[in-house]
Amino acid sequence: MSINNRRHDRVKHRAKIRVLTHPEQVYILDMRDFSDSGLYVSCEDTSIVEVGDSVEVQTLEIDDAPILPSNVVRIDKHGFAVEFDFD
Repeated sequence: MSINNRRHDRVKHRAKIRVLTHPEQVYILDMRDFSDSGLYVSCEDTSIVEVGDSVEVQTLEIDDAPILPSNVVRIDKHGFAVEFDFD
């Protein structure tokens, strides 16, 4: 599936999110946009993840927001995209 052929429309929305990588490192980063199936994280140091990594994401905008297991599906020079793992 290409970047221009998405399953779900992206909604531009900037918010702080907590990203937990494995081994358990916690980063507070900026979400750029999201959809029903994933989100894009703006990040200067993309070496913290690799395509295929399992991560957990949680918005910091809402108290007790759910922690969503996700997989890194794309990395570019501005950050990385994750797809939620609802299985």
